[in-house]
Parts: sequence; C-alpha cells; structure tokens
Amino acid sequence: WLSAAAWWAVNRYQPHGEPRTLLDVLANLAHNATLAVIMAEVCLIYATAGWYKIQGSRWQDGTALYYPLNLDYFTPWPALSDILGASGLMVMVLTYGTVIVQVAFPFTLFNRRVKNVLLVIMICEHAGIALLLGLPFFSMAMIAADAVFLPTAFLVWLGTRATIGGRRLLSGLPGRSRTPGKPGAFGPAHPPEAGP
Repeated sequence: WLSAAAWWAVNRYQPHGEPRTLLDVLANLAHNATLAVIMAEVCLIYATAGWYKIQGSRWQDGTALYYPLNLDYFTPWPALSDILGASGLMVMVLTYGTVIVQVAFPFTLFNRRVKNVLLVIMICEHAGIALLLGLPFFSMAMIAADAVFLPTAFLVWLGTRATIGGRRLLSGLPGRSRTPGKPGAFGPAHPPEAGP
C-alpha cells in the first residue's frame, strides 16, 4: 500500500514533475528486472528438465511418454490416451521432441524466429499435457511462463482481440446492452434506477 500511496501523492501534487519521472523510471526498472528473473527461471526449468531427461533410460529409448499415458491416475480420457499410446512412432517422436525442445530452448533466445517456433511447440506440448494427462493448472502456469518470451506486439494484439471478443460475448447477454432502444439499455424508455 505504501507504493500505491507514493504514486497517488506524486500524481496529486506533482503530476508532471521530476518525482513523477523518477517513479516512472523506477517502475520500469522493477518491471524489467522481474521479467528478467522470470526468464532466467524458465530457462533453468527447461534446461534442467531436459538434461535430467537425457540421463533417464526411458527417455533415451523413446518410451518415456508411454507410461504416463497408461496410468489410470493421469488419464482423464482413456480412449484418447490409448489412441496416442498405441502408436510407437508417435510416442517416440513426442518423447525425443520433448527432450530436444527443452534442451534447445535456452540456446535459442537470441534467434527470434527459432525461439518463436519453439515457443509454439512448447505451448502446444503443455496444452497436450493438460488434455491428455489431466494437469491443467501445471500447464496454465507453464504457458503463462512461456508467454513472457512472446513478442510484445503479439501480446498487445492478443490482448486487444481478447478484449473485443469479451465485449462481443458480454453484449449478447440479456440486460448487458448499452445501445439505446435495445433491451437492457439505459435510455429515455428505461432510465437507470436511483440507488438508496
């Protein structure tokens, strides 16, 4: 609450002065430092996960994904897991692909195109984990961590599209229209009710 009070005081008494500029610089510095820490943590997660997987015999022979797909605890849709687990080639490709992507990701940060391709693959991988293994919260956390590496222009575009989609969705609900003359709208025919 102290930082919010400082922002309020500066905006109230010196909205265009030097203290406001200093607070803007400090806020940008804190934001960028936080993003750098998150990026470093994500790189460590993927690098250590990939290197530890390389050491495992089931990851080396390409069968590691077969076993969780056949555990009752991790199969919310057994038929879907059975279809994927029945193809030895698919299991091997996904097993080796997982290791390759996780080991390679930290080394691709300076090549934007390769990094973005690996991000799409990793996001699809985590969506598959949510669907096939029934681990949605883990997958959402990793997708959110991966999103830190997405280009800012794409994130701004995605946010705009999500806002527009949300408004369209909410405007279709009864009682939510703000267009005069439509049901639920405030206007001459339906003035807003006075509060207590």
